[in-house]
Amino acid sequence: MRSPRLRRNPPPATTAAAAAPAPDQFRPGDLVEVLPDEPGYRGAHFPASVTASHANPRGYTVAYDGSGCPLGEVVAASQLRPRPPDAPRGVPPAEHAVVDAFKGGAWWVGVALGGGRAAAGGRVAVCFPETREVVEFDAADVRPHLEWVAGEWLSPENMGISKTMPYKKGTQVEVAKLEGNSVVAWFSAAVEKAIWKNSLLVDYNCSKNDGSVLPKEIVDLKHIRPHPQHASAIIFCINDEVEGFQGNGWWLGVITDVHPEFRYTFKAAHSGKEIQLDQKALRLRYDWTHDQWQQVTQMIPGLFYMLLPTFHNNVTKKFAKGSKVEVTSNDDGFHGAWFQGTALKYVNNKILVEYDALKADDEITPLTEAIEVQHVRPCPPDIPVTSGFNLLDEVDACWNDGWWVGVISKVNSGDRYMVYFRSSTEETEFGHEQLRLHCDWVGGRWMRASLGLEA
Repeated sequence: MRSPRLRRNPPPATTAAAAAPAPDQFRPGDLVEVLPDEPGYRGAHFPASVTASHANPRGYTVAYDGSGCPLGEVVAASQLRPRPPDAPRGVPPAEHAVVDAFKGGAWWVGVALGGGRAAAGGRVAVCFPETREVVEFDAADVRPHLEWVAGEWLSPENMGISKTMPYKKGTQVEVAKLEGNSVVAWFSAAVEKAIWKNSLLVDYNCSKNDGSVLPKEIVDLKHIRPHPQHASAIIFCINDEVEGFQGNGWWLGVITDVHPEFRYTFKAAHSGKEIQLDQKALRLRYDWTHDQWQQVTQMIPGLFYMLLPTFHNNVTKKFAKGSKVEVTSNDDGFHGAWFQGTALKYVNNKILVEYDALKADDEITPLTEAIEVQHVRPCPPDIPVTSGFNLLDEVDACWNDGWWVGVISKVNSGDRYMVYFRSSTEETEFGHEQLRLHCDWVGGRWMRASLGLEA
């Protein structure tokens, strides 16, 4: 058995400012376990014996059990612990108990399974959450897991769940589907319980392609993320990195072509297969990194640029004379309103706009204003709403010569709707033809949130 690291010499000395070495904890001949810090050895405890100690930096030379290596290896003191006390062997562990299973010359931390996935005939099924591998072991090769803390042995049951665990029972999350070491898709699930440290038991909200239920699974924390709360894109571009909904999961991929009626060719990253998907089955790819969402790719909004969707490609170009635009204002009483007009020309970071409905002081001539670029956007796409609007849909209502953002607060008969305007706290009734789904122009693309009352 080759040791996890083969370093012949002691580690290099630390700076002169290091504190004086503490007294040796171990002496030659002491039986210990080595906890390597290299990738791939997380959760492993290698049985070894101390052959020599080193004062500065503090470390030990150890010989691994059964390694047959006479030279030994030098490890830092922080990577050693005593061997835990012997526990009765052959006693089946409780379901979801944290255990150590002996494999490949080391004890590996895992979780004992029970119920339908428990082994029989004196064997124990153990799940390793980081890889999700389930392996059967002889009961004699499984022991209760113990932690060496401040000079005493503690069981996970006595240590409890860390208060820093971000997900509680019932939390809706997404769980990564792995192929090898790569994430290829995300599936919706609910946290059933936190087991210990970085392991959680999840219950999937979806089923397999054949309709059978996905079994509950014990998953490492690094393969779990919150449900994305960002807005969904209305228009996608070729080469956008996205997630496409197929087979009850969100699969990583890329947009390779654009088609009429908000349909796109989606190429799955893991298989290379292409399929046409509707806009509603796509979302921009965000990664959950350092407890925040980071968009993988996004349009870089250039000054005075707009995205022009076409059936075969997407290009960016300046607003040309005659382009239809919408204008907003930060003035009191106009928050959430967009007024349609025509771009006449661009001068000194402003766009000269002639409004469609707003009039000059003579109440006859169309009003013309020079508007700062950040207050101008293209007209939003025409999104058909064939089955009517729903309660809490975020909409724009045609009212007072503009489009005012509001929320459907009540669905009346005859395709009539009550709309609540948060900016003015007013509520007014509108017909279907006076409403459109609300979109936001963000980073050079149209985005739409799912619920209008979300914070």
